[in-house]
Amino acid sequence: MVEKTKNPKRRSLADIWFQDTFLKVERLLYILVAIGIIFATAEVIYDGFHALFRAFEYEDFALGILKVIDRFLIALMFLEILYTVQIVFGEEYHLQCIEPFLMVAIIALVRRLLLVAFEISHGGKLEVERVKYYLIEMAIVGLLILALVVAVLLLRKGRRKERL
Repeated sequence: MVEKTKNPKRRSLADIWFQDTFLKVERLLYILVAIGIIFATAEVIYDGFHALFRAFEYEDFALGILKVIDRFLIALMFLEILYTVQIVFGEEYHLQCIEPFLMVAIIALVRRLLLVAFEISHGGKLEVERVKYYLIEMAIVGLLILALVVAVLLLRKGRRKERL
């Protein structure tokens, strides 16, 4: 007996419909994420300027400046993520999309490095073991920053070769 097979044309139309619907939902979600990031970035920048104007009120000026730097580094992270969302809407984003994530990671690591350095310098009397852990963390974070910078440079170099 001959077995009935499903109509390949009908299945492909359904596949196309599901794929098209999925892409529309995905784009809508990206738009919602972008709007949320815009509002969050505006709030963090406002908070950063507020911290900047209040930096002189702190007993420890370094703490005030650290709060300002912390806010603006978070804003930079949000902006890099927003840039990544913008790239996703472009046509060719397969390799370009990696660089903004690397930049966000670099900014986050620099932020962590600043916070650890501040904890060491303003932590009062610290135990020797704790200082060792802080220094090990700083060394690892520093190496990660260097590795990510090299990765960004290699990506850019590879893109330049593709253009030629």
